[in-house]
Amino acid sequence: MKYLFLVFIALAVQSCERTPNTLTSKPMNTELWWSYVAEYDGLIGSTTINLALKRRAPISDFPVLVMTGVSYESSRKKPELKMPEMEDLDFLNRVSEKRVAFVTSRTKAIWVGAFLHDNKQVDYFYVADSSGLEAALREFHQKECPGRRQSFKSQSDPEWGAYLDFLYPNKLTIEHYRGELEKLGAL
Repeated sequence: MKYLFLVFIALAVQSCERTPNTLTSKPMNTELWWSYVAEYDGLIGSTTINLALKRRAPISDFPVLVMTGVSYESSRKKPELKMPEMEDLDFLNRVSEKRVAFVTSRTKAIWVGAFLHDNKQVDYFYVADSSGLEAALREFHQKECPGRRQSFKSQSDPEWGAYLDFLYPNKLTIEHYRGELEKLGAL
């Protein structure tokens, strides 16, 4: 339990320090970044999300979902949790920051969040056009984190289902974190 609490605190602090990059056709008025931990398929997972987008989602100029990331090794202390060591978490967060800057410099994109679970760290973007991103991200990942398994998936998601139905906290998660979310002004 102590380990889970430390993972949660580290993930929350790491995500608060991130400066999101967003290149959009309409300026973003606000951002409200938050991280939470929940259980997924019997394993813990950490989600980082821009809660402020809920009021605007879906944004019709960005109908394509891009999910991209890399693998990590499980902690040697608690391998059954399939969460990274703290040092690897720092590395993953640095790569994610670079990935966000990379994607938003290549196409009109909104970084909506990230998911860390089951030995994978994935960033979620909504883009106007994903043409050429897969090849560019393959090169990016080979340079930034050689030897790690890469992932890339692009699909039409004009209703922003991945953001609204997966990344955004469900009712049980909102109830669990209600006090924190109220302090943030998210509810």
